Amino acid sequence: MLDIASSDTTHDTVIGRLVSAVSQRIETFIDRPLETAARTEEYDLRARQRVIFLRAYPLTAQTDIASIKIATNWDFAGVSAVNSNDYHVDLNTGAIHFNFYPIQRYLNDNMGTAHNAVQIVYTGGFAGTVDGIIANYPAIAEACATQVVAMWRRRDQPHIKTTDIGDYASTVEGPLSFLPDVREALIPYRRMRFGQ
Repeated sequence: MLDIASSDTTHDTVIGRLVSAVSQRIETFIDRPLETAARTEEYDLRARQRVIFLRAYPLTAQTDIASIKIATNWDFAGVSAVNSNDYHVDLNTGAIHFNFYPIQRYLNDNMGTAHNAVQIVYTGGFAGTVDGIIANYPAIAEACATQVVAMWRRRDQPHIKTTDIGDYASTVEGPLSFLPDVREALIPYRRMRFGQ
């Protein structure tokens, strides 16, 4: 795809930077980190809100949630974790469903929002390694590779209006945006948030 001999390593540094840059852009576009890692996140809670959408998913098991703490005064060290029987995690979407209302009538307002009132410590993401993403999410890996090729071909003339990848040509205006095929491959992985 890059028209470089497999034994030629002179461009490895540049290609590595392109891969890193495209990977970061993919994470921004889908609003989710790719790497599986331990994370601590804090979320706002509206009064009578019972669902929270994690940023990094999928999760492999309910036990990937290490703790959930609710504190409207942000003193998470001073409160106990929510019992794991009081919530359920949809592993594929990262949605946490509480079987109770974590907050009711916040500041005597059923429409009020308690800011950063819930802290969730968990492990989530697509895969722990690049090889894991390539093996389990080939559409994401191919989207990254396709975009890297497009950027590689424009590296010396980023102002040009067209780029060719095999039989595929794309017309661009200004900086190289995601190619249509790349966007189409990534859209199903975009983070969905409803009412959050």
